[in-house]
Amino acid sequence: MSSTNLWPSFVNIAKIKTPKIIVEEQANFLEKSSSNYIKAEVVTSNHDSGANKVAHVLKITAPKLDYYVASVVTVEHDIIKYYPVTITSRIKPMATIYTAHSDEEMLETLKKIFMEKETIETIESLLIQSKALDEMKAKL
Repeated sequence: MSSTNLWPSFVNIAKIKTPKIIVEEQANFLEKSSSNYIKAEVVTSNHDSGANKVAHVLKITAPKLDYYVASVVTVEHDIIKYYPVTITSRIKPMATIYTAHSDEEMLETLKKIFMEKETIETIESLLIQSKALDEMKAKL
């Protein structure tokens, strides 16, 4: 009896941007726009609840400030279905939670979080301090 492949073809699967890729792109944009004074990375882990969920945390680091680290946002979603995603703003003293049902909603929510006063103040402060250290070292 010969073997028969019973699986469908997976060759023509649609290429989409996953929530993780969207957050990674934003991390890259931040690094470039800060002239690499701010490093950004996306750390992915299984959700704490043990459910079939993953969490992507966007962390920013200021290497010149003893590698100070701050979490900006967490994006959580089901491991199989990407949407809806839960987006948690981590910069504010109290975390703010949003839900997005599409790429467009996710991008709008991230934009809102990135434009928040606390987010801007945090990044500006890290940039100012990092650049001041460079200037001080250049004078020595």
